[in-house]
Amino acid sequence: MDQRLAELVEELTTSGESQLEAGRMKELKKICKSSEEHISHAYHLLLTRLQEEHAEMRFSAFQVVQELFARSHQFRTLLISNFQEFLELTVGIDHEQPLPPPKEVAQKLRRAAIKAVQDWHEKYGEAYKQLSLGYHFLKRNKKV
Repeated sequence: MDQRLAELVEELTTSGESQLEAGRMKELKKICKSSEEHISHAYHLLLTRLQEEHAEMRFSAFQVVQELFARSHQFRTLLISNFQEFLELTVGIDHEQPLPPPKEVAQKLRRAAIKAVQDWHEKYGEAYKQLSLGYHFLKRNKKV
């Protein structure tokens, strides 16, 4: 099951498509739903993908993150425990580490990540302190 999970994350994040392939995404969600270990494994695989020096890969990984964030408390907890790194990799909050090329995809990733953080804050902000702190950091320091 772990092997299939890794294959799905790789297939979903290397396709180069602007939309996630629905069948693979459905299978990934089903595997993640089956155990907390699979959620944790998916989180670590996706974090690795978010570190790639290619904006399209990061954008695809971000889309998978969004799907799992909406469905799993454990996934939210894992992501939020490392929220600063997530923001660095998707919003580009660290000037020392700008988002990778291509530039137009990096800008799309940044906009989508900022919108996601705003939406997540509205929906879950009170329950997750780090999420609230990250949201307010973006509002104050990055003027979003």
